[in-house]
Amino acid sequence: MKALKLLLIVFIFSLTFILGSCKIQNLIQSSSVETDNEDLFSAESRNYEYKIKPEDKLSISIWGHDDLSVGSVFGIYNSNEVYGKWVLVDRDGKVALPQIGQVTVADLTTGQLTDSLKLSYSKFIQKPIIVVKVLNKRVSLLGAVKQASSMILDEDQVPLLELIAKAEGFDYYADRSQVKLVREKDGLAKAYIIDLTQMETYEQSNILIRPGDVVYVPNKNGKAFDKKSNRMLPFFGVISSLAVFISVLK
Repeated sequence: MKALKLLLIVFIFSLTFILGSCKIQNLIQSSSVETDNEDLFSAESRNYEYKIKPEDKLSISIWGHDDLSVGSVFGIYNSNEVYGKWVLVDRDGKVALPQIGQVTVADLTTGQLTDSLKLSYSKFIQKPIIVVKVLNKRVSLLGAVKQASSMILDEDQVPLLELIAKAEGFDYYADRSQVKLVREKDGLAKAYIIDLTQMETYEQSNILIRPGDVVYVPNKNGKAFDKKSNRMLPFFGVISSLAVFISVLK
């Protein structure tokens, strides 16, 4: 009887240890987060356009003028960051382009830069057709998704659920009610909590993600419990076997 009591005490102690230590340490913890996402749907946010900044990589395509293009969406081989078909914006916000030399591009949208280049190249080309692309508009998707990664965005804004779909969806332990968006605003990082479990708030939750955003999907605490309990299963099996063995001897 004493042996059975001892085994019971060991079992309870082990179970208490597992339950007491089953807390996931998630990334990007903060005591200050926004649960009211009104400013994510403001007119300013809806009309957001990416502005070129230093260290950006640009491709500039001019129809029928590969000699003046830096990468080209019109050629056989499309403009591509991997193969170096781009020009880097320097620290002063400028790029050097064929025929027209140094051009200030920082703080311009691609549409504004396109209009400016059309004006410059129209001195040499009749009605130039020009396409400007930023090749390094990245967003980071981290945490409990199947393919966490840093992604290149072709558009200025992409719906959150579309981004998660590109990562092949949530993993089993994802806490879909506590998805965190970190976005820089006025030089400061601001965090928002987004609940993706309620159909009633779908429109407010499927926010538009923009370049530079970080999206983090935390894990539920159940993940830690499952992992620890799986490791303890052999131990519990031994305790059960000993309990049966002792009871048989008695």
